[in-house]
Amino acid sequence: MREINYFCIKINAMDVPFVNLHTHHPAGEALTLCSSGIHPWWLDDPGYDWEQALEALERQLREGTLEAIGEAGLDKMHPDTLPLQQKVFERQILLSEQYGKPLVIHCVRANDALLTLWKRHRPRQAWILHGFNGTKETAEQLIGKGFYLSVGAALLFKNRKITESIQYIPLDRLFFETDEATCGIETVYAEAARLLSIPMEVLKERILANYVRLSKKEGSAIDPPFGST
Repeated sequence: MREINYFCIKINAMDVPFVNLHTHHPAGEALTLCSSGIHPWWLDDPGYDWEQALEALERQLREGTLEAIGEAGLDKMHPDTLPLQQKVFERQILLSEQYGKPLVIHCVRANDALLTLWKRHRPRQAWILHGFNGTKETAEQLIGKGFYLSVGAALLFKNRKITESIQYIPLDRLFFETDEATCGIETVYAEAARLLSIPMEVLKERILANYVRLSKKEGSAIDPPFGST
């Protein structure tokens, strides 16, 4: 049986695990990034103590219990809190940089604002846009800045943009997730493999390599600087 060595992790090709980047329904043996962050929706609650939440987040980072920060980000469907969303998101960007952790991003109708922040901070850590369902042009724009794109159950619906734009996402910038969906991550992988016309095991190997790189299981940092244009 062929053996794959992902840096310090040795596994048999037939045993390559699925990676479910972001899920609210963990199941099976899929790998995931252990993350915590302040979601922009939570800021709708005037009683939510976001400063205390940031302190708790930094405490987790100091203790080394997290592999990533998120979800964090911007959502223009919640316009009343946009200035506060940006303030809290920027604080999490700084924590991502300080502690060397990838950032899992929730972004709804706010790509321009997101890219403005990317240009301002020029992050060295990976930014992963979760639940990506955008066009080819949006995918290429984000990939050009070094983003990773995580694709979810939208891939299972023929009328969604991602069913076409996934063809333009390089495998070394791709993740899969189930988020709130109740389907298994293997269902998302299977549809992606079909759309991309590649064997399932090849797809699993490539996504696992991305996971290993971002979770730093190999013990080395992401090559700086993150993104180039």
